[in-house]
Amino acid sequence: MVLTRPATHAGSWYSSNPTKLSLQLDGFFQRAKKVEQSLSDEKVKDPIKGARVLLGPHAGFAYSGERLAETFNVWDTSKVKRVFMLGPSHHVYFKNSVLVSQFDEYETPFGNIPVDRETIDHLLTLKSSVKSRGAVFKPMGVDVDEEEHSFEMHAPFIYHATKNLIQGIPSLIPILISGMDEKLGEDLAHALLPYLMNEENHFIISSDFCHWGQRFGYAKYIADKDSTTITDLGDQLINLGSFQRLKSSDLSIHESIEYLDKFAMEVASQGKSQEWKNYITVTGNTICGQKPIGVVLRLLELYREQQQSTNDSVKFKWIGYSQSNPVYKPHESSVSYASGYVVL
Repeated sequence: MVLTRPATHAGSWYSSNPTKLSLQLDGFFQRAKKVEQSLSDEKVKDPIKGARVLLGPHAGFAYSGERLAETFNVWDTSKVKRVFMLGPSHHVYFKNSVLVSQFDEYETPFGNIPVDRETIDHLLTLKSSVKSRGAVFKPMGVDVDEEEHSFEMHAPFIYHATKNLIQGIPSLIPILISGMDEKLGEDLAHALLPYLMNEENHFIISSDFCHWGQRFGYAKYIADKDSTTITDLGDQLINLGSFQRLKSSDLSIHESIEYLDKFAMEVASQGKSQEWKNYITVTGNTICGQKPIGVVLRLLELYREQQQSTNDSVKFKWIGYSQSNPVYKPHESSVSYASGYVVL
């Protein structure tokens, strides 16, 4: 019996009608193809050879669709056979291990995407470097999987982008991350490294950027853009009160949020996992996929070591950035979205 994860967010976060959804995605991709310059000051073309590490958001398509299309538009699908998806847990907390799907396939309105059971079964055998913890990977409860949206919001784009491939639609390896210390991060990066070395394996990070506002418990603000280091940035950050007034010369709140996010993107582009951790510690920026991003940064460091490479291209490059809405007053809120990739 084939166990299928239902598309639990179809009909609410995105259309469950395949015709309507296809038209919507086609529109997103058409706009993505018109993007001429990326945030990394490089020409964007479709696809980009070797772009097999991707990052995109996981909000409803009305908010995140354009950024997701930018991400998947540059994807080099010529040799892809399986996709490792790393996403944050939104509804349950766990630590000392990561969770992998027990389903055989993921449903989308276009058709189902297979889950790579063979690879997952192997991952489940890997032991932690901390003996008392047991396995690095553990099975994800089917109810947790069905409630989580980190992977589902990417699935229609994966199907849409690979439906005509000669080798067929790639299989998925969904990996859910929650509490993570340095030991678990190292275990996970080392476990995934052999797969990254094979060009048939691709990696997708599912992450939104800053969740700003009192309802998210994050209202940090910076008045100007003169920080040159993470320490400088931390020294200048303040917490805005609900009724606090800003000076006319100060950045508006949405500009401050963008500055914080793009500072994070620049840190990620440096390719140093420890600097990424430092940025998160100092700013507290509520990037929900901060741990998956950190794992991939560490994975890329190991990749460069394995290749004995100092190749500057093996780092994050960014295409687009947006916010759900511009925040002008301290009592308002927003979520940010970015599109990015790494060429290997």
